Amino acid sequence: MARPLIGVSSGFTDYGDYLGLAYARPLARLGALPVVVPFLERAEDRRALLERVDGLVLGFGRDLEPWRYGGAPHPTSTAHSPHRDEVELALATEALGAGVPLLGICRGMQVLNVALGGTLHADHSVLAPPADAHPGGDWARWATVVDAALAGAPAPDHPSHRIDIVPGSRLAAALGETAVVNSYHHQSIARLGRGVRAVARAPDGVIEAVEVPDADALALAVQWELQEDAQAGAPGEAVFGLLLDAVAAPA
Repeated sequence: MARPLIGVSSGFTDYGDYLGLAYARPLARLGALPVVVPFLERAEDRRALLERVDGLVLGFGRDLEPWRYGGAPHPTSTAHSPHRDEVELALATEALGAGVPLLGICRGMQVLNVALGGTLHADHSVLAPPADAHPGGDWARWATVVDAALAGAPAPDHPSHRIDIVPGSRLAAALGETAVVNSYHHQSIARLGRGVRAVARAPDGVIEAVEVPDADALALAVQWELQEDAQAGAPGEAVFGLLLDAVAAPA
């Protein structure tokens, strides 16, 4: 039987070889064949891609341009990737329409939400206490995470917190009703998009995972850096496993 083909959409501007390994390692270990998706600008090319892949991962990266969800620039905003934004926002809705199982990670969760009409908080600092102190945006520590992964060395301690997961959700099937996750994001979901359901929150109320329950296939996204908790037998591997399970037995 052929290995399932998983398209991985990620950036090409930051973190170098880490992007080539971060998702390939857990997906290949679980029996999938991951392939990097370039910025397919033409709708017909994206349709052809979705006809061939068995699943799709929307990965981490730069902040979305704020105008795309009616927001405004913030002093903490990262550089933007307009071409990637344009393609991934379209790809997210097209994957849902085509019934292709989808897993979003960090930025990928924000893309899914914005693609469905949702909005984002520009930075944790705009949130009411205690969420304004939500851990995130530690780019210096993130650089050490990237270096460790490339060197095959143990990762440094991650900024982390507990999440509470909605019973009966797809995510709960993999992680149970509580888990501890890393926290590097400095933005979070404000208004949920059409059909998007929050299925995990931090104790301060920040949304940490969403699903689209009425989608024709798995549509799950998490806010943390899932690949950093996806070693063999680790909880994150079980979340990647949900994608492979959805490919093997479509919803």
